[in-house]
Amino acid sequence: MSKVIKFIITILKNLIFIKQGNCYLQISIFLLLSGLIQGCSDTANNQIRLPSTELYHQAMVSMEDEYYNEALKNFEILVDEHSGTRLATLAHLKMGDIYFIQSKWEESETSYRQFLLLNPRSHLTPYALNRLIALNYERNHYGIFFKSRDYDRNMEPNRTLIREYQRFYLLFPKSPYLEEVKEYHSRAMSDLAEHELNVGNYYFDKQAYHSAIGRYLYLLKNYPGFPRTANVAERLIAAYRLNRQPELADEMQRVLDSLRERNLLAQHNSKEE
Repeated sequence: MSKVIKFIITILKNLIFIKQGNCYLQISIFLLLSGLIQGCSDTANNQIRLPSTELYHQAMVSMEDEYYNEALKNFEILVDEHSGTRLATLAHLKMGDIYFIQSKWEESETSYRQFLLLNPRSHLTPYALNRLIALNYERNHYGIFFKSRDYDRNMEPNRTLIREYQRFYLLFPKSPYLEEVKEYHSRAMSDLAEHELNVGNYYFDKQAYHSAIGRYLYLLKNYPGFPRTANVAERLIAAYRLNRQPELADEMQRVLDSLRERNLLAQHNSKEE
């Protein structure tokens, strides 16, 4: 029993010693006690915490009905008031899903990583890693009405995706999410190759042929599956000639002709068309 309630009981007991004729004093005391009791009642109500199961259920219902902000509110209360519980840990995963739907990539990544930190050996770990890979691909889409890839922008999300892919492939080589993850990895590699090509072409157009040659060589070495390999090789040959390196240009031309004669570029050329 709280000290306030004990104090009120004591006053009530002492009321019998107040003279009968002093009714105004009695009325004042009763009003004071009424206010104190109401205040205690309000405080008690405010301190009532909903069980974790009820909070989680309410959040999931809101999420299924697409009331995402209401769901986030309940998940956050669950995390704050029931920290360390199984449902609080799972709430981080669900918050990541909601932020993913809302295209709030940083918040989504933070929530997924918090889930992995709290529960690294969960059967849901492959799902969380898959979502991290997906969001790092999606966050490089730009535009309000018509989303598109911009290869001149920051490519760090694609590099993060590739690192997460390597982790995923090492830990979960038989996961049902593996095919989806491989597709994201392939797209990220293609985006990075396009970025290198754009940078190389930029240097080429600025007549900075030495820098362009470095970019083209890096692309050919690190992205052998790039569908426009022949185009990159041709640009490299042109850069060599303009940079007064005819021997290297001739050598690269022989390599390119040899690949074409053996139809090793047939698949790439068909994709270009």
